[in-house]
Formats: sequence, C-alpha cells, structure tokens
Amino acid sequence: MDEETDKIRQHIEDERTYLGRNLDEIEGRFRDATDVRSQFDQHTGWFLGAAVLGGVALGFAVRKSAERSTTTTGASVPSGWGRDTSTSTHTARAGSAHLNRVFETVDNIFAGLVGVFSEKLQSYVGDIVPGFRQQYESITHSDRQSVSPQFRSTL
Repeated sequence: MDEETDKIRQHIEDERTYLGRNLDEIEGRFRDATDVRSQFDQHTGWFLGAAVLGGVALGFAVRKSAERSTTTTGASVPSGWGRDTSTSTHTARAGSAHLNRVFETVDNIFAGLVGVFSEKLQSYVGDIVPGFRQQYESITHSDRQSVSPQFRSTL
C-alpha cells in the first residue's frame, strides 16, 4: 500500500513539475508577445509602414477637415451677403495657424520615421552585402563634398 501511495505522490509531483514548466513557457511567450520593444525589433518594417500610413491618413483627414472648415466659416463668402466676415476670417486664420502647426508636426514625424527606416534599411543591407557600408560611406561622403559650402553646415 505504501508503494502505491508513493507512486501516486510521485506522479502528482511529476505532473506539478510538468505543469509548472508549461506555465513558465506560456508566461515567457506572453511576455515576448507583449514586449513592444521586442516586437519593434522583430517587425520594424511593419511598424514603420503602419506609422507612415497612419500619418498619411491623418494628414489627408486633417486637410479635408481644413478645406471644409474654410468653406463653412464664410471666409470666402463676399462681404455683401450679410455675413460678418471679420470674425469668420479671424476664426479661419486662427484655425489655419493651428492646422499648419499640426501639418508641420506630422511632417516632422514623417521625416523622423523616414530617417529611422533609412537607417534600419542601410544597416540591414550592410549586414547582408559585404563591402556595402564602405561603398555607401564613400558615396555619401562624395555627395557632401559636392554640396556648396553654404548648405554643407545643414548636413
């Protein structure tokens, strides 16, 4: 009888150990799947593509909204039509200043994403193609030399 009890106890311990390992593996997979930095490193192209598409979609939506608000504020309506154009023109100008700031921000974000994508692409190709980095550096160096001195400081 003691032998039977020991076998059952051992079987329970073995199952507990097995289930503990499975739980640890599931936790590790979940942690890896929800780690944004790891996902970005593994799927950089997808993240950057989604960000670019989102930025473009946002830009189109904001521009369409700006076009509609300009036509509905009355800024383009002749003053003889009974509408007070001074307040609507002021509103349109204030709105366009805010929209210009949004457009500038979206453009800067887009430029930053293009820069990150370019760096990742250059690094990726450099890892795959032998001698690419040296050729790329010589080409970018010669491009900088051909730029006039007044613009060289901005590079």
